[in-house]
Amino acid sequence: MVIRRKGSSSSVALLVGVAIVTGCGLVAASSQRGFFFGCYQRDRSGQLEIITDQYDRCVSHCESNYFRYAALSDTQCMCLNSIRTRVIEDKECDLRCRQNPDQTCGGANAQSFYETGVEVAGPVKNLHLTDKESENTIKIAWSAPALDGVPVLSYEIGAQALATYASFRLYPMSWTVHNNTIAFELSNLTPGTRYNITVSTVSEKGTGGMQWLTAQTEIGKPDPEPEEPLILRRLDSTIQIEIPKATNDNGPINYYRVVVHYVNDDLVQQFDETLLDTFQRSKEKGVPYYIAAEVTMEGDSLLFTVGDGKYHRQFFNPPIPPRAHVHISIGIVSILNNVFKVRYATTTHEQHQHPDHHHVNSTTAPERNEALITVLTVACVLFGIVLLASIVLYVYLRYKTPGNTRPMNDHHEMALQGPILEVENNGYMPDIYEQRGFEAELHDIIDSLESWQKHGRKFLSLEINNVIGSGKYGDVLKGRLQREGVDMPTQVHVISDDMDKIDQIAFLNEFRRNIRLEDHPNVLQFYGVCVTPDWCYVLFEEMQTTLKQTLLNARIPTNVNSPKFSTISEEIIVNILCLVCDGMQFLVENNIINKKLCARTVYVNTKFEVKVSGFGPPLYGEDNQQIEITRWNAPEVIKFQNHTVKSDIWSFGLLIWECCCLGATPFGTTTIDNLFAAVRSGGRPEKPAFIFDDLYQMCLNCWDLDAGDRPEFDDISRYLRQTLPMLRYMLSFERTQNVQLPPYLPHLELK
Repeated sequence: MVIRRKGSSSSVALLVGVAIVTGCGLVAASSQRGFFFGCYQRDRSGQLEIITDQYDRCVSHCESNYFRYAALSDTQCMCLNSIRTRVIEDKECDLRCRQNPDQTCGGANAQSFYETGVEVAGPVKNLHLTDKESENTIKIAWSAPALDGVPVLSYEIGAQALATYASFRLYPMSWTVHNNTIAFELSNLTPGTRYNITVSTVSEKGTGGMQWLTAQTEIGKPDPEPEEPLILRRLDSTIQIEIPKATNDNGPINYYRVVVHYVNDDLVQQFDETLLDTFQRSKEKGVPYYIAAEVTMEGDSLLFTVGDGKYHRQFFNPPIPPRAHVHISIGIVSILNNVFKVRYATTTHEQHQHPDHHHVNSTTAPERNEALITVLTVACVLFGIVLLASIVLYVYLRYKTPGNTRPMNDHHEMALQGPILEVENNGYMPDIYEQRGFEAELHDIIDSLESWQKHGRKFLSLEINNVIGSGKYGDVLKGRLQREGVDMPTQVHVISDDMDKIDQIAFLNEFRRNIRLEDHPNVLQFYGVCVTPDWCYVLFEEMQTTLKQTLLNARIPTNVNSPKFSTISEEIIVNILCLVCDGMQFLVENNIINKKLCARTVYVNTKFEVKVSGFGPPLYGEDNQQIEITRWNAPEVIKFQNHTVKSDIWSFGLLIWECCCLGATPFGTTTIDNLFAAVRSGGRPEKPAFIFDDLYQMCLNCWDLDAGDRPEFDDISRYLRQTLPMLRYMLSFERTQNVQLPPYLPHLELK
């Protein structure tokens, strides 16, 4: 039989027969996406995939599902890996596609076959866990991809830690297995850690489809071992101890358990954990140790009184018999998913080395206290006498000694006279600032501007009652600037006259950097200044619509019958992120840190021209409420206010997630008060089903706790632009059954 590709003569004779086209029977030429493969008799046994009148949508659908051919018969689209019907003449496929009249969409009893360009194997099927997770292993199994697809050479298995209790960094793990493997045990995992597990197919042309699941290893025995408590003081029937804070790399710390052990004076013998019980049951068993309490700790240590006669949780803490030799041990209790693990500190005689640990008789304690009070009183009286004598001597010498005989012209200084004030990330405040003042420095900067950047008050109209933002440098108003006959919407930053010195220095440094900026298509333009005897206005370009509004408006409600849940395409979203990247890289090259990057501080117009701001505060949100920008801040900013380029990278990772989720609120289940703790413990924004693994991994790279390991804006921009031709493997707004957009929660984003 003869297989004809697009462009072959229609007069070529056909050999009647049945064509079975598989991976082994293709012509040598590599497949091309959207290439017309031929006209074939309609296959009525195939499965209908979608109804569409767009040829390219059918091809894209089959390509995203790793089928080699897309078959169209009018609006019916089928996806196939092999062709089981006989070839017929091209003229039989005489029906033109409605949306693509240059292409054929089959005929009365014919199908037009197009190549999807897929040369790699599709994803595995039915990826699942086969057994309960253990402390260090997770067992998975899967089914092989379709047999008539591209042959699989091997499988690549990966494990990426999403959340862990470990204090050390966990690196991604990977394994490669043979193509006949359908089950695998992931070993050497960290206890108490939630992993994202991926299985990818590998064929001759490279890595193919991927399936993933999340699973969590069982918590392990707490590690490292907790420290012994420090015995601070002992009275007749109680012992005061200090419990140091412990760490646990294998799970959470739910409680600290206090164990009392009556020991022999000469021999320290560890207790048997299997016999450890409450005081009453231990007494009935004749066991010389018991659990006295379970307590929680909030600080770096905890003071606790052993023998106070109270209940702590279900454990009774009885008084300690006088002169009894006891050791106190501390246990870490870890509980998660109905799994209980505990580990105890090893006790030694060294816990008694505190100088005040020895037994104190309650009858002699008041006498010791009275003696101590007497000694302190005498010491205070003597100190007062010495101090008074010193004051008298100083006054006598001050008025009896001659004045300063230093020559008038001897003014050699041993140190700088003016104070040097360090300012956050902005250098130092020089002496000249102390001498000249803020206004003089500001006027010098303004005088250095070009004439076209200085605008008269008559060319500036202000909406006095329309305050759109407020920050430490002053308020931001809406206005309009007349320049060369053009009326331009303008952000008017009204510079405050009551800033403290630190903010004045920060403003001057930030202002200097911004006026030096050349125009950039993705950064709000600096228009200049307008100075009056009473006010100084700094003018920037104004764009009406924020990226946040654009994203929220793009959401299609679930009750609307639409194949997608967004009116904006995936390509536009990624292109917006590329443009934001370009603007941020420009600011980095000019030593400007954004400090406020999120969808509300990025501006976009109807042509999807995107701009970021390098100056001023975030503008108000709905109902003139301030934005709670902390939700987009890196952990080092939340904790230490340490703004750097890398903290902007963290914010950009959240912006990627926010854009892909069409304006959803990051960390939507966490309040600002708990945000730092959640991030430190591994919490990150969830991965929706429509964001695929590679793009989500880029977000995780931006959210690395180690700022030095976060990527650069150049790296992110290069990666995003490389994904544009393969966007269907990164992000999909197709409405499927398991797709659910994370919510937009304005009460968490606004103050």
